Amino acid sequence: MPEGPELHISSKFVNESLKELIFSGKILKSEVSKNPNVEWKVPLFTIQAESRGKEMKLWLQEFSPNKINSQLKKISILFRFGMSGCFKLSTADDIPKHSHLRFFTIKDGQKPIQVLNFVDFRRFGKWEVNADWGLDRGPCPIMDYENFRKNIVDNLGGPAFKQKAVCEVLLNQKFFNGIGNYLRAEILFRSKIAPFDEAYTVLCNWKDAACYPNKRENVEKSDIRDPLYLCHAVCIEVLKLSGGYDVEKGLKDNTAFKNWLQCYQNPSMKNLKDRHQRTIWFDGEPGILAPRDNPRRPKTKKQRISVYSPEPNLEPDNANIPKVRKMNLTETKLTVDADAVTVRRSPRFSGAVINSI
Repeated sequence: MPEGPELHISSKFVNESLKELIFSGKILKSEVSKNPNVEWKVPLFTIQAESRGKEMKLWLQEFSPNKINSQLKKISILFRFGMSGCFKLSTADDIPKHSHLRFFTIKDGQKPIQVLNFVDFRRFGKWEVNADWGLDRGPCPIMDYENFRKNIVDNLGGPAFKQKAVCEVLLNQKFFNGIGNYLRAEILFRSKIAPFDEAYTVLCNWKDAACYPNKRENVEKSDIRDPLYLCHAVCIEVLKLSGGYDVEKGLKDNTAFKNWLQCYQNPSMKNLKDRHQRTIWFDGEPGILAPRDNPRRPKTKKQRISVYSPEPNLEPDNANIPKVRKMNLTETKLTVDADAVTVRRSPRFSGAVINSI
C-alpha cells in the first residue's frame, strides 16, 4: 500500500512533469470505476498537486492570460490511493491498462497529446471533488512534523493509546497520518521498541524529548531512538532514495529501496500478525501485548501416511499357506486325466456337452 512518502513522491512527480503543460477537454473516467465523474467545463487549465499523509490533492485551475488570478476558476480533487494507486504520464496512444481517470493536454503542433493517468489495478483508490482533507487524519509527519508531534503528545492520555500495542497504534491515521506497514517496522526497529508493548507507556518516555534531537542535542543519526521523531526522519530518508515502495512490483525491481530496509521483510527478523491481521516485522521479544494465538500459516499439502508397520519377527498364523495368484478368466492351469472326465448331454440344449470331473 502506498504510504506517506509514496504520495509525497507522486505529488512531486505531478508538479515537475506538468509545470509546462496545458490541459483541455473532458476529464474521462473509466467505465468500471465507481468513483464520481469530474465535471470541469473550462477551455484550458493547469494541474498542480500537494500531499498530506496518505491523501493527495490535484488542483485544477483555469488557464487564461487575459484574467487576473482572482478571477480564475479552480477546483480540487482529493485522492486516496488505496492498495495500488499511482499517477503516470503517457501519450494518448499508450494509456496504461488500469487507468481510471484521465486528463488530456491540448494539441500542440506535432507534439503528441499527453495524458495524466490515475492508475489503480486493484481499484481500491477513491477520489472526491472539492473535498477537504480527511477529518479523521492527523497532521503530516513529513511536511507538518511539529503539529504532528503535538497532536500525539496532547492526546497520549486518551483511549487510543492505553492498553493498545504500539505497532497497532502506529497505523492509526488520526495520529500517524501516512505511516503504514513498512514504515512502522523500520521506526520500531530503530527505536529498539518491542512492537506489542503498550503505546502509552512507550510514547510517554518521549513526550518531553527535543523535537529535533540531532540538531538540539548533537545526537548522532544512528543513535536516535525517539519514535516520534523517527516518524519524520525515516520518511525523509525514503524521499531521498530513487523511489519509495513500488505498488506494482514490490521490492524486486527497486534495489535502492530494498537495500535501505533494515527490518521489513528481512528473513532474519521475526514476524507476527497483529489484531487486524497485519504482519509486523521485528527483532527480539514481541512485547507484553503480543497475541496469544499463533499467526496463521499458509496451508500445506497433506501427505498420505501409511498406518501399516509390520513387526519383523512376528509371522501370521497362515504364513505357510501358499498364496493364490489371480488368473484371467480365459486361462486355466488345472490338468486331469481324460478317463476322469464323464460326458453328459444337456436335457435342454441338444448338441451342448458339459464336462464334469
